[in-house]
Amino acid sequence: MPYFTANDVQDEYDVSRQTAYNAIEELVSDGVLVEATGKQRNQEYKAIGIFDILERRPNH
Repeated sequence: MPYFTANDVQDEYDVSRQTAYNAIEELVSDGVLVEATGKQRNQEYKAIGIFDILERRPNH
């Protein structure tokens, strides 16, 4: 999932809201994720590495 919310993390991994936010915040701090909406609520996160790979030009 290149884009996801904290609720998606909760549902997918069966963890509490706080655990989901803690994991997301750690990945944001490490530069793995960025918040993509600019909002304070209903935030979506983007997995930077996935988009870097998808945006590369093919080597021929």
